[in-house]
Amino acid sequence: MLTPRERLLAAYTGQQPDAVPAIADLSYWHAGNGGGKFIPGKTDGANRDKVAALLALHRRTGASIHLNLGTFYREVHDESVRVTSGIRGEQYHHRWETPVGTVEEIREWSPVTFSWPIVQHMIRDVADLKVIRHVFAHLDYTADWDLFHEVNEQVGDLGLPLVQVPYSGMGFLMSRYAGVEQTVLLAIDEPEELTETIATINAAQAKVCRLMAAGPSQVLFHSDNLSADVQSPPWLHRHSGAHYRLMAEIAHAHGKPLITHIDGRLRGLLQTTRDLGIDGADAVTPAPWGDLTPAQCRAEAGTDYVLSGGVPPGSFRPAVPLALFDAQVEAWLALRHESPALIIAPGDQLPPDGDLDRVTRMVAAATRATY
Repeated sequence: MLTPRERLLAAYTGQQPDAVPAIADLSYWHAGNGGGKFIPGKTDGANRDKVAALLALHRRTGASIHLNLGTFYREVHDESVRVTSGIRGEQYHHRWETPVGTVEEIREWSPVTFSWPIVQHMIRDVADLKVIRHVFAHLDYTADWDLFHEVNEQVGDLGLPLVQVPYSGMGFLMSRYAGVEQTVLLAIDEPEELTETIATINAAQAKVCRLMAAGPSQVLFHSDNLSADVQSPPWLHRHSGAHYRLMAEIAHAHGKPLITHIDGRLRGLLQTTRDLGIDGADAVTPAPWGDLTPAQCRAEAGTDYVLSGGVPPGSFRPAVPLALFDAQVEAWLALRHESPALIIAPGDQLPPDGDLDRVTRMVAAATRATY
């Protein structure tokens, strides 16, 4: 029998495991059940204190761990950029001061959602793009493989630490720096400024991809928090297609698969990311929460593309009939008969009101889903 780590690595690398791997992102459940506030946007190990508790939850449920174990690169700004960040009361501030201007992101802790919604974006008008370009043009990175080895040993056979690379330029603008509405308006009103900014960010992020691919990583993980109703396939091709291809080429040159994160609408994005060289998608959520059935997911993705997810997170709530939950689990596990490029998980994250016993139930079903 393979270990959970071996099952995951087999699925990610085009091999056939003995059974379908089962993973879960339990970080949101942990935050909503007394786990404390995580510090957003940090790449310096600031949330390392949460890992031991997360691992305990994974041992309790039997679900493998793959994320929320740390970021294995560090940002190095030159002397022209002053960075200040930290929590002040119920707000988190992240500020860049440069010779061409200053931008600041402000987040506010929500006790309802157990998260830090952005209440002030860094980019509020076109002049702020110049500041973003300056920051990324004067940014370098170093690897922290000591932390990786520490985490890898800490996880053991319970999972497989995926090595994260940053957002693309468009992903940063959409999800962090400007928000969806402002980014779309800039694309219409200031297309040259926007294109130049995206290119500058992508050039910096390619450095991280090379750094992470060249090290002891086994699987690279990239997240633009894609959703087809926000970044449609034509939009993704236009603004990020070349960068996605480059990331995939870098990963593959080092023999590493590259997995992306599609935590929204799926239609068109599975095929699009596959065609851009991406090897699979994390957080895949099918109907009734998503817009594709499990069978449609596999039909669009093809047989070599890793589909990770499959169980709507709301179905882990105790109010949902167990028979319905079991049917959704089995519908996803049935895809193994078409391809071993399959992992089962709560689609994206287990919500704070999710039932941990249902995670264990999902893991048991996956263990029975042999090849």
